[in-house]
Amino acid sequence: MTKEQLYKLLYDVWKKSTKANFSGVGIIICTNTDNLPITNLRDTNPVQNNSTLELLSEISNKNNKYHDGFHILNESGSITHTAQYFSPQIIHDVWFDRSRIVGGRFVAALYGSCIAEIKFTGIVSEGARLSIFSNGKEIHYEELQ
Repeated sequence: MTKEQLYKLLYDVWKKSTKANFSGVGIIICTNTDNLPITNLRDTNPVQNNSTLELLSEISNKNNKYHDGFHILNESGSITHTAQYFSPQIIHDVWFDRSRIVGGRFVAALYGSCIAEIKFTGIVSEGARLSIFSNGKEIHYEELQ
């Protein structure tokens, strides 16, 4: 999955959402999950009968039990894990603009993008701010309208 494909997916999930109930979304593009600092937040997984876009749009709703945490996709864009608590190591020399209002999902995505197996991380906040990260840097930021 390229940066452009991740952007389109994040944007489309936000666009299809019911804005009043949009929970935000966090996505990890990863080659191998064996050593990731993750744990499942739920004891079941959602039924994956639909496309990645459809499933992510459906579960990115505050009323859906799978909305929280991060969702992991392989490089071809297929969902491998949903609703994962993601707790990367704090990396003290990674910079971000603390004058912007950011939350835990933003910082986890930023730090997590330093993990070797992770190609990209991306989020859209409840407030419609889209960010993509790679190698400890925010490589795209946009306020969606």
